[in-house]
Amino acid sequence: MPKHSGSTLFFVGFLSLAAVLMGGTVAMADEPPPPVQPTLADRFPAFQEVMQATGPQLASLPAQGDLLALFKNVIGPSLGLNDAAMTVGAKGLSPAMTKELLLADLTQSAAELVRGLAAWQLAQAARDLGASATAEQLEGVQRQIDAQMAWLTEGTTLEPSLRHLLALSKEVGPQGAVPDTAAESIPTGHAVGELMGAAAQVETWAIQTVHREWFRLLNWKDQVRQQRGLVRLCGTWQWSIHNHQNHREEKTAVIFAPPGAISSTSPAEIIVLGDSVYLRWETRAGVQEDSLLFSGEGQRLEGTFVNTAGGWGSITGKRTASCFKGTGEKPTTGQRRHH
Repeated sequence: MPKHSGSTLFFVGFLSLAAVLMGGTVAMADEPPPPVQPTLADRFPAFQEVMQATGPQLASLPAQGDLLALFKNVIGPSLGLNDAAMTVGAKGLSPAMTKELLLADLTQSAAELVRGLAAWQLAQAARDLGASATAEQLEGVQRQIDAQMAWLTEGTTLEPSLRHLLALSKEVGPQGAVPDTAAESIPTGHAVGELMGAAAQVETWAIQTVHREWFRLLNWKDQVRQQRGLVRLCGTWQWSIHNHQNHREEKTAVIFAPPGAISSTSPAEIIVLGDSVYLRWETRAGVQEDSLLFSGEGQRLEGTFVNTAGGWGSITGKRTASCFKGTGEKPTTGQRRHH
């Protein structure tokens, strides 16, 4: 036994040390992680990567392939536009739903986005030519310009740039070609520089188009929600307001204009999400925010308000007239008051 006492004590000590270390590890693991600091969301997609990944499909449009199918199945999801992609490809929508979802504008915007990507891909292919381009590369770009000329120039300012690009691509000699004289190499080098400039003009238009249409498609859902909200609110409402700051009761008529109409008495901001309504009023007296809920099958609004003057209280609204629809008819109401 005495011979084993040292090893036994060492083993016990090792276990004790291990227990202490493990306990410290567990204690550290139980500590809550540091709070995540809020930051602005970065929702900008990698347009150029999507353009390069779909390059062969883009180069074959519009003669081969369906550009809307390409947007629905590949480009839309890759650019974070899943809802727009599903709606563009939806079948069996009623005329009313088609109008409410702005389907015509949505489809047009999707087509413009794909056309912008195709122009971007063509410009990139032209920029890749340079003085070391092969005959096959030159002929490929020339064929693509000829095939896409009518499609890319319809309703755009691209025709002069594309025709200049086509002419310059024929002046750039393929790799391995030897000019007859030294003088013949000067126009070729100059043509390469001009070709880069013409391709840059096409690329600039393409990038602007892609970004513009992506933002339109990204904001499409918000625009549809806004239209729906304005339709639900449209009409005349009798509001009863109780200001807890001065215990004053007030009744006032509030008229919401239909979508697309301009009224000096409309709120500065309207947000409707489901039955929740947020209104922001901006007047000389200050700013007021109303938080309300639809009830009674959309015929009542109930909630609270708060303003920069310190006032706060409740609001109860009841619809007294439906939305006016006459083209010459205008709502008559006084300036929105600060309660």
